[in-house]
Amino acid sequence: MEYKGPYCYTLWLSGSEEKRVLSKNDLEGYATTFKHPVTQNKTPKIYILKQEEEIVYVGYASQSIGTRLAQGIRASGLNGYHGYKWKQANELNLLVFVFDHTLQGDKDADKPYVQFAESVEAELVYLIREKTGQWPKFQNEIHFNNHNLQKAKGVAEEIYAMVNVQKNKE
Repeated sequence: MEYKGPYCYTLWLSGSEEKRVLSKNDLEGYATTFKHPVTQNKTPKIYILKQEEEIVYVGYASQSIGTRLAQGIRASGLNGYHGYKWKQANELNLLVFVFDHTLQGDKDADKPYVQFAESVEAELVYLIREKTGQWPKFQNEIHFNNHNLQKAKGVAEEIYAMVNVQKNKE
């Protein structure tokens, strides 16, 4: 699978601990909504959150990035899910990488594409640990997968290099 990105946004969170609210700006600082292709459903995405220069979270989503972020911000512990650890931050930079495959909604047919994206997620988180000596500050979990491992490692290295170059453009 090929990918495009990063699609960059600045996120601001405000409100009480129980009712966090997300607002966002584009790279030029203008208030915005998420735009295609990060809003595509059934499309694998790797998203990265940075706090200043530090990568603090790496995630995988196949739904619209707005939907995924809203789920994690609104979560209050119901059914054991408390949501993102980073939701108490005030400002974060979001970088989204979108893969060029539409999932079909068939678990068997979609499995290799989901596993590949999860492999990239895992390799990227591990690469951050290897390069910095620390896991990302707000990382809750990693979807471990060895699907198409060498290609996943290569994509993770490319994304890591782009994200670290990106810090000089912000």
